[in-house]
Parts: sequence; structure tokens; C-alpha cells
Amino acid sequence: MICVVCRESHTVSGFSSISFARDEFRAVVHQVPAQVCPACGESFLDEATTIDLLKRVEQILEEGVLDVVHDYA
Repeated sequence: MICVVCRESHTVSGFSSISFARDEFRAVVHQVPAQVCPACGESFLDEATTIDLLKRVEQILEEGVLDVVHDYA
């Protein structure tokens, strides 16, 4: 797909790091499968990955952990 941000290049399969913040909660998840634009670096997740990632982060939040760095795998 052509990058919707820069419209300069086609995205390629790769990995990204995604950050979350809510009040005092902070999480960074590395190695998330994504389509990445080689021109601007923007990353895009598919729907299934997005849903799974949000569920995982919500579970971490419910456990009461405030700062976490996590690998997606």
C-alpha cells in the first residue's frame, strides 16, 4: 500500500515499537508486526494485530503495572 502519511513510497513488512500512555501508566511494546514506510518511517498495523495489542496492554494496565517495556512476541 502507498503510505497515507507521506505518499512517497509503498510500505513494506517489518516491525515497529508502539507507545501507550494513560495518566501515570506508560507502556512500550517492541517488535509489533506492521507495514512500515521506508520513506517516512510511519507504521501501520492490521486490524487483528491492533485488537490483540490493545487487549494485551489493557491487561497489563489492569494488573496495576505503571511502567512496562514488553516484546509483542
